[in-house]
Amino acid sequence: MRIKHKVNVRIADDADFKNFLFAPDDALSEVIIDAYYRQTSGKFKILMNTDEDISLGDIDAVKGIFIKVNKDAVVTLNGGAETIQMRRSGATSSDYAKLFLEADISAVNIAAPVTEDLEGIFCAWGDTA
Repeated sequence: MRIKHKVNVRIADDADFKNFLFAPDDALSEVIIDAYYRQTSGKFKILMNTDEDISLGDIDAVKGIFIKVNKDAVVTLNGGAETIQMRRSGATSSDYAKLFLEADISAVNIAAPVTEDLEGIFCAWGDTA
């Protein structure tokens, strides 16, 4: 299985992107991984004021995850007490909050906002232990 991702955050001091404040080389941002054999992905809908554990399928050793949601959401990893607050950059229906993480992951829980249902997609990858 081949995984390819490119995360390239670019920040400029102007709307025309002439005065970069942070701008890694785009060509060097792409990563290709051939080390893993399993993945799982899917869509989810979580009703307002509830939470859901995301199924990691048959991956015993999850090494990365991508989550994209249409509302602000709270993510808890590995059964911990600390949470990650996902926030959209705006309030229009086309704004999404995204979480991309390469790490050892054993559990993922996502909580919907108190007043709105949450919809999203996820993908996790890794291998047998």
